[in-house]
Amino acid sequence: MHRAFARFVALALLARPAFALELPDLGESARVGFSETREINLGREIMRQIRGDRTFLDDAEINEYLNALGDRLVAASPEPTRRFEFFAVRDASINAFALPGGFIGVHTGLIAATRGESELAGVLAHEIAHVSQNHIARIVDVHRNTALTSLAALAVAILAARSNSQVAEAALATAQAASLQTQLDFTREHEREADRVGLNILRQAGFAPAGMASFFERLQQAGRHHESQAPAYLRTHPLTFERIADMQNRIASLPYRQHEDSLEYLLVRARVQALGEDPAQARARFAAALAERPEAIDLRYGLALASLRAGRRAEATAAIAPLVGQTRSAMIATLAAEVALARQQPEEALRIHRAALTRYGSDRPLALAHAHLLIDAGQPAAALAFIEEKRPFWPEDPALQRAQARALLALGRRAEGHLAEAEAQLLLDQPARAMEQLQQARRAGDGDFFTLSRIDARMRELRAAEARAAAARSR
Repeated sequence: MHRAFARFVALALLARPAFALELPDLGESARVGFSETREINLGREIMRQIRGDRTFLDDAEINEYLNALGDRLVAASPEPTRRFEFFAVRDASINAFALPGGFIGVHTGLIAATRGESELAGVLAHEIAHVSQNHIARIVDVHRNTALTSLAALAVAILAARSNSQVAEAALATAQAASLQTQLDFTREHEREADRVGLNILRQAGFAPAGMASFFERLQQAGRHHESQAPAYLRTHPLTFERIADMQNRIASLPYRQHEDSLEYLLVRARVQALGEDPAQARARFAAALAERPEAIDLRYGLALASLRAGRRAEATAAIAPLVGQTRSAMIATLAAEVALARQQPEEALRIHRAALTRYGSDRPLALAHAHLLIDAGQPAAALAFIEEKRPFWPEDPALQRAQARALLALGRRAEGHLAEAEAQLLLDQPARAMEQLQQARRAGDGDFFTLSRIDARMRELRAAEARAAAARSR
């Protein structure tokens, strides 16, 4: 019945030129007065706020997967060389949002709600299209002469308009941000263009295009049946019957394609679900699901993680043990080592890590976990050597830099440790926190001449940058 209705809507659209299915590519003419540099700076300002909020999910495995999936989609986008960064937000609502500068946030509720990798990829492709078509730049350029003339004020307004997380709720406390929220929303034309471009990105990247339509259609039905509790995505990305019909019409003209979910997607979805629910409830749900599908690796992984969070270490061991020998994913090895460490078996945890590193040596989350495990096992010198070995692969990784800081502090090298943490905060675009660490490094009293010179040089740089920023704000 729904397909018949969709066909009816599609025919009606074809009879209305105002809703023509072939939309022009508006991306090239987007930049009038809002330069790419200004857009990147605006995105960094917003990310500075997000990273400082408790809803930002600093989970190496989840964010690594999102960026791997996102990079695959970006490679198939109209701007394959454009820089993007994907990150998770700890929020049970179903939502995702694009920010200036190629930053794309994904709520954990969205990941948990998807039924397949193509659905998640479809949402990311839609958000990538908003960026590649310069929709945000167009909106900001239109409102560049409003009362929100400063970078910080624009950041607050756009964050409020794009996200329904608690980050945005706090931003809406600003009257100017609240007044401009509706003006900064994407227009119907923006959404339809993002659908069109996103579908093409999804297809070019090898995913099933139907995933985008099926997920959006499910959201639309949920919003129609529970209007007062409509998914957050519908509030930031309004759906219409015309958009759904448009997507279905385009998909019908494409060759049928299936996409097998990757193990990484299944494990990340299980991880999000296990971390997002009450541990006891999550454990019970995974146990019941595993009883029906005992061969499901993701359910076993989810049960192990939920059991570990619930303090049931023996059950966590029993759940993860059958998967360790298979070494199908670095995520499994990392969790197995975490379970062993929780059971006060650091040597077993190290053995699991070393075996996994021979196969997944280029896996960043595994490398980070191993560095921290060495520190926890009382081997900070070995951790420091391991970090230096991995640094050429990730030279500007703030998480690796923070692991180095922790190892140095564990060795009693306090000045160097606080300096390393300051460098990590600078990579995270947090100059105030970096200055605090530099001040602690200066007071540590154990720095040699070279270390103290580096600390002083960094402090001068930060003060000069703050002076320039203050001068710019006063103009």
